[in-house]
Amino acid sequence: MRLTRRSSRTSRRDLARTYRWVTAWLIAGAVLALLLLANSIRDYLFVSRLLTVQQVRQDLSQYVVALEQKLRRPLTPGPAPLELLADAMDSASGKPLWIEIRRPDGSVLARRGSAGARLFSSEEESAHFRSRAALYRIIPVSVGEAVVEVFPLYASGLAVLPRPTTPGSGPSAGPRSLVVVEIATPLVVRDASVIWPIRRNLVINCTGALALLAAVVAAGVGFRSYVRGKRLELQLEIARQVQSELLPSRMEAWEPVRLATVYRPAEQVSGDFYDVFRASDGRIAIVMGDVSGKGVPAALVMGVIHGAVRSSGWPESASAHERESGQLNLLLCENASGSRYASMFWCYYEPRTRLLCYVNAGHWPPLLVGDRGHGPEIARLDAGGPVLGILPAARYEQARCEVRPGDVLVLYSDGLIEATSPAGEEYGESRLRELLATAGAGSPDDIRDAILASASAFLGLAPPRDDVTLVVAKFA
Repeated sequence: MRLTRRSSRTSRRDLARTYRWVTAWLIAGAVLALLLLANSIRDYLFVSRLLTVQQVRQDLSQYVVALEQKLRRPLTPGPAPLELLADAMDSASGKPLWIEIRRPDGSVLARRGSAGARLFSSEEESAHFRSRAALYRIIPVSVGEAVVEVFPLYASGLAVLPRPTTPGSGPSAGPRSLVVVEIATPLVVRDASVIWPIRRNLVINCTGALALLAAVVAAGVGFRSYVRGKRLELQLEIARQVQSELLPSRMEAWEPVRLATVYRPAEQVSGDFYDVFRASDGRIAIVMGDVSGKGVPAALVMGVIHGAVRSSGWPESASAHERESGQLNLLLCENASGSRYASMFWCYYEPRTRLLCYVNAGHWPPLLVGDRGHGPEIARLDAGGPVLGILPAARYEQARCEVRPGDVLVLYSDGLIEATSPAGEEYGESRLRELLATAGAGSPDDIRDAILASASAFLGLAPPRDDVTLVVAKFA
């Protein structure tokens, strides 16, 4: 039992360590997916804004070129500056918010639209004009955001303040003069085809990030199920170890009876069980049971039966044996469902009288093999009563048989007799009887190994479908 607890603690530590590592990797994967998603959105917003600003500034430059052509003083009287500004705004592909023309000293010569507070100082404008650097800002407006940019404009005889003329003289071209043109227009996409490639990249990157995040979430959900399964598997492994430790030790001697046993659960825990122990007056008790079904439910019922067998005084007498059989049957009827019944063969051997006293509660009849002078005889030990846990009023009777030196008692579960070959044929009791007729004179280990080899050859590659339990007892 100490070894079971130690291995259980080790398995728990390993599972906890694995859980922490996988959880850390899942968190790292989720963080990476979120970072990829956030970075893709940030890059899209940054690049799309940059391209939009470039498109708007390109349009502003075209406005200024068109305006410069209209503001040059013609040789004949032309329209007033405000009318020129109105024409420039109306002819623009994108509706400007305002256009303002002012002298380098800041005095406004003409304005169209509702301009806000001045954004650039005269010194700042002069410095950028000398270095031929662009001067613009992005400001919030009522419609969202707008790009405001100033341009230097050189014009000959700019018709802003007409020069006085003498009667009869026509307009003359003045010297080239510098004015500042400030234009504001909404920050909106002008050409969607320019933005489409980065939108496509955004869709691809976001899809990849979301797919990674979904994979991490799915892996997390699956890992939680995996951990629950591993914990259940660990608990089942502990239950299997505990169940195995409840079986009698193979190293213990049961003189004058020699034993050879096999216990092979179809799953981690089994509904089959056997037990061997010494009772009062040197009697040797041998028990084999089989709970209906497999797995954990059958193992739980098996534990109840095993505890009742060990705690009661049934090997003391025939009446005690029959009474305890009825009590155990009533216990299962009252506490187990109708589908959880059990068959059991329990007996005790009296070395002094060489009598084998038994009750067979619906179990496959054990076979008693002995040589009576004219060859081996095989007797079926089938007296007793029905299976346990179905009929509350069932009665059980003890039977006795004389055992001679060299006799062999073979107890088995239905997993051996009902083993099915690939062709669908069951192993059956007849094959077991034929084998015992020839191998019954050997040692318990030889008989056990011969039975297992015969069953294995019969099954071929077909896996066993039920628990297999086998006890071979040879009496001295």
